[in-house]
Amino acid sequence: MAADLNTRTRPNLVPRPTIGRLRLRPTRRGRGFIVGVVDAVGPDTNGFAPRDRVAWRDTGQELDALILIDQDDVLGVPRWVDDEKVVSYLGPGLIARALIRTRPFSRGEQVRVVSHDPLVAEMTAAWARRLGAQVVAGEDAEVALHDDLVARRRGFGGHGKLAQAAVEVFQAIRAGVFEGVAPVGATEGRLAA
Repeated sequence: MAADLNTRTRPNLVPRPTIGRLRLRPTRRGRGFIVGVVDAVGPDTNGFAPRDRVAWRDTGQELDALILIDQDDVLGVPRWVDDEKVVSYLGPGLIARALIRTRPFSRGEQVRVVSHDPLVAEMTAAWARRLGAQVVAGEDAEVALHDDLVARRRGFGGHGKLAQAAVEVFQAIRAGVFEGVAPVGATEGRLAA
């Protein structure tokens, strides 16, 4: 999964970005997202400047040293969140946030998390505990948070909704909600800086 950008043999001929596009330098990939730095901005680009840290969905494409992406497909990344935490927690954190929002619960209520993805289940449980729920494994829970396609779509809505959801995930990272969740391995997801 990891790619070393220093071993590329083909030249990287990426033009200046056009209207509303960004030229990005990827630095790390993992768990559904790539993190990088803005190298150049096209005309009429709003909210981004060279050297800004950004993240975007990983579509599995081969990464060159520089790539062009539409500004609407990019999220700003706060300086205080390191690349490892972004690629480790942003994707599953967005799903966890969507699951938390599917069924409201109160402090002290018993909540059961149902997900086929152990990482999403672990992050959703951590977030529910932070919000005061008692996370239980049994069928008798007062609230069940089900990881399904509908819930996931809530986490990956349009750009404005996705950007707001990402802010909430970054705030949860800052608050230490996911401290017990293992980050991406040291050899997984690294790109050349």
